[in-house]
Amino acid sequence: MQKITIKELVDFRRKSSDKSKASFALKLKTREVKMKADDEDGTGGGDYWITSTSCICNVFKRNDVELYDDKIAELENKIEDTELNKVKSMHQRNLNILEGFKEFSFEDIRPARILKFETVQKMHKVVNIDSFPLYLNPSVVFSHERNGKKEVGAVWFIAKLGGYRIEELGLFCEMLCRFLGTAYSDVYQISSDMCVAIDTVNGHKVSYKDLEDGNVPLLLQKTLDEIKELN
Repeated sequence: MQKITIKELVDFRRKSSDKSKASFALKLKTREVKMKADDEDGTGGGDYWITSTSCICNVFKRNDVELYDDKIAELENKIEDTELNKVKSMHQRNLNILEGFKEFSFEDIRPARILKFETVQKMHKVVNIDSFPLYLNPSVVFSHERNGKKEVGAVWFIAKLGGYRIEELGLFCEMLCRFLGTAYSDVYQISSDMCVAIDTVNGHKVSYKDLEDGNVPLLLQKTLDEIKELN
């Protein structure tokens, strides 16, 4: 089975009829087209949101909000320099995200002292759950120490035109925690409060602690079971 992105699980859940869900489930289970390793949408078409996502990621890593203004100025120049409306629109949407994120605080999801930014191995980007090869590409994985224990946390910056609902964002966060458990649990404890999925379009965030506390539903296994049952 070809690897499946979490965005595709969200797309499946959004289908309005049993027939459309069955058709989509069949496609996921039988397709042979290979997606690029780091193509979040699985379309092979690159990442439309890479400019804003990479900038936000750098702000998180370096703890330097001035990076927003530098990238915004760069995007403004690119908008001026192109006459293609499609390109202008892409740059403007990325710019809008960065303008919105200038007020976003990482204080509660970023430790004051990060020990190390972990390298994500390619083989760990696919996590098998109930024979489903689920693909993810976390933005930042970091280790830190708390109460004398070494812990690992991660942030996944996600963008989609129109944004995601909170329960959909929870799917990304649940998958992120599964990934941390698979790749790092033999060395670190998982920081559930610092395992976070963030929708960069609307600024919503969900931590795994939100899922543990029942504030956001756990939908990953339920979604996979539904796909499995459809022929």
